[in-house]
Amino acid sequence: MNALSPAGPVSLDHVRTIADAVLYEGYLLYPYRASSHKNQSRWQFGVLGPPSASAASFSEDPGMEMQCLLATPHEPPAGVSIHLRFLQLQVREVQRRDEGGGYSAVEQLTVDGVSVLSWDEAVEREVTLPALAWNEATDQLHRVAGGSEAEPLTDLHGTEVGRIVRRRQPLAARIRTRWALDDGFARLSVSVDNEHPDTAADKDSAIRASLIGSHLLLQAHGAEFVSLLEPSDAAAGAAGRCRQRRCWPVLAGPSGTTDTLLGAPIILYDHPEVAEQSAGALFDSTEIDEILTLRVMTMTDEEKAEARATDPPGAGDHRSLRRHVGR
Repeated sequence: MNALSPAGPVSLDHVRTIADAVLYEGYLLYPYRASSHKNQSRWQFGVLGPPSASAASFSEDPGMEMQCLLATPHEPPAGVSIHLRFLQLQVREVQRRDEGGGYSAVEQLTVDGVSVLSWDEAVEREVTLPALAWNEATDQLHRVAGGSEAEPLTDLHGTEVGRIVRRRQPLAARIRTRWALDDGFARLSVSVDNEHPDTAADKDSAIRASLIGSHLLLQAHGAEFVSLLEPSDAAAGAAGRCRQRRCWPVLAGPSGTTDTLLGAPIILYDHPEVAEQSAGALFDSTEIDEILTLRVMTMTDEEKAEARATDPPGAGDHRSLRRHVGR
């Protein structure tokens, strides 16, 4: 089935580029160092916490839901593809190799002058539902495996001086959909709930069992989404009756297209784009990229070294800080 859109089908790869700005919003803030106070409390947006969390864990609400409108198709079959994207927290523990051959956890280990820090990383996850037929409700539980891997740390002589152990908790996300007709338009509701079964007793255990930066990408096949920000006169009433909970849908893709929707944990406008001044992500939590770039250039060598050791994205492995922080 082909999407019906005035400008043709939208590439989800293009929309994912926009969605990545949501996924990593607040991931690591200037000055990009673990010792910075504001990097001690991270993951600001789109956090779906575990449902069985104690009050002491300060866990986030486990669910989100959005409602969007579609113009009813003239020529069925039609349907919608749904993608849930989020980050899974990954604990990176640095361990020093002891004289007896065992390992001891440390906050920092320096190998040939390069520091490696213990830190909380994240792994990108995407759950894709089979394409839903028009008016087809669903209730599906999706599990994301946990895991543990060890990476040896060796010096220039090939001697193992420690290792990095990465651990992830398993996650469980339930996705539900339902349909309703309203003034000749179809209202699609999509809800996501964290169903992690274990109790989270403190803040660390809660965030490790959370879905972080959660957002939705929807693509219509044989139908068109309706803008909720600027609905037509005919759709205004139905659009006003849509309800959102921690997730706000906007048209995605190039201006003029109507087959793709982004449901984000922050409020955006229709057809959002990455500004040309933001060639790479600075995880800036709405701070200004140009100013941050200049500030990074003023960092001392010691501060840059800590930024490199804190997290690979902070070092610019695949983002824009490489030319400033260096290797």
